[in-house]
Amino acid sequence: MRRILQQATLVLLLTLPARAQAAEPAAYAPTRDNRARRLSLDRPGKKHWVASWVAVAAVNFLDVHSSRGRLEANPLLRGRNGRFSTGKAVLLKAAVSGGLFAGQWAWMRTHPERNYYPKLAVVNVIAAGGLGAVVVHNYRLPELRPRVPAHLAPTP
Repeated sequence: MRRILQQATLVLLLTLPARAQAAEPAAYAPTRDNRARRLSLDRPGKKHWVASWVAVAAVNFLDVHSSRGRLEANPLLRGRNGRFSTGKAVLLKAAVSGGLFAGQWAWMRTHPERNYYPKLAVVNVIAAGGLGAVVVHNYRLPELRPRVPAHLAPTP
């Protein structure tokens, strides 16, 4: 499921149009005078883009929480005992999410005349929704109870 989600996200990122459909207003042209406006939240769709990253971060946190203590199928997130490794997961998820965020931010900084914020917000919301489905699946799995040796088991 995670591999499918990763491939779908990659396809969505690669299919973004290379050029904006509508030209940006002259107020967003990259000049020294309007640099503060260009970097502020006044751009159409930028607030949605920021909110979509909050959603991605929240769903990543919930994914880690829903997987703790369970057997893990993904070898990148699995510890030596075959169970979910919280440290590896947090590190990997932070690296991937941080890299995607930095890539989107750098893309918008290098193309200030175009407004990709709404499109990137949709990509982030789709990714958060897909990962949200994994979270729901994880929470529906039965709780694993460790086996207690007979000599340590409580007697009735």
